[in-house]
Amino acid sequence: MARPGLNRRELIVGATALAASPVAAQGLAKVRYLTPFGYIIGFAETMYADTGGFFEKQGLEVEIQGGRGSAMSVQQVVAGNVLLSRTGGTDHIKAYAKEPSLVAIAEIFQRDIFYVISHADKPLKTAADFAGKTLGIVSEGGATENLLDMMLAAAGMPASSTPRQSVGNAPGAFEFVKQGRIAGFIATSDTVFQLQTDKQPVVAWSTDEAAPCPGQVYMTSRATFEKNADLLARFLRGVETCIGDMIAKSDNLEPVISSMTAKYEIPEAKRPDHGIPVLQNGLRHTFVAPYRDKLASSPARWNTAYDLMLKAGIVPPLEKRDFYDDGARKLAFG
Repeated sequence: MARPGLNRRELIVGATALAASPVAAQGLAKVRYLTPFGYIIGFAETMYADTGGFFEKQGLEVEIQGGRGSAMSVQQVVAGNVLLSRTGGTDHIKAYAKEPSLVAIAEIFQRDIFYVISHADKPLKTAADFAGKTLGIVSEGGATENLLDMMLAAAGMPASSTPRQSVGNAPGAFEFVKQGRIAGFIATSDTVFQLQTDKQPVVAWSTDEAAPCPGQVYMTSRATFEKNADLLARFLRGVETCIGDMIAKSDNLEPVISSMTAKYEIPEAKRPDHGIPVLQNGLRHTFVAPYRDKLASSPARWNTAYDLMLKAGIVPPLEKRDFYDDGARKLAFG
């Protein structure tokens, strides 16, 4: 089975091979893709595209490596060790501010994956409710802390008005809320779904309600984009047809899970329900819109996100703001 993460030796070996090599003898072009973090159900659109043969139908042999955060994704994309990776829209803008050679080419989630979660007895209904209260974030300096600062900026509040504590991204963080150690926390939609499935007394709302921004995007480097637009287009077509297949099979996803777990170690698949409800929830609430819109991204949301990040002091003023290029997507879908 594929292992989460890359060790140093694997990175060195990978650096000696191009992310996109000449077409193999079998007629498949070999490319490398890096997930943001390991192998979780939320990345099914690429894992199943691999094991279900959707990439192969596009003439691709895709090696999927499990990353360890957005910083690693940026590093490997810039170095040319991977064809592309996936990250949050705000993470992409933050990285672009330091490395303008990066470019997003498609949006796989049209809204941010993060939610503000609090107790039903003491709900946090708006960003104004954060004042003077400690909020949990996934990690210091990461996407959830950026989103917290953006929500505060949108509400006209300084970042210092809300203390924060790293609690990770798991349902267990809700215990800190119950104990009164934090007023709420920011975590992914999958965490919200698991808490709701377990009948926990949660109130949850999307960070998009306070700080609209692009959700999860595929990113590459300008150099890779210019050299390998056709491979990127084929990758996007493979993802899109894979999502369509999963949606069609949403009433019976056991074969999809079995296909992926034959190659990848997926944490949610080890649950008694094999992670099927998590995937069904993702298909219902997350993958339908990008499938409908063929992975398109809204320029207006990039502008809104940049403005809020600038106001929050997360990024400096930027003369160029070409965060997103629709060229590969148009090549894929017309």
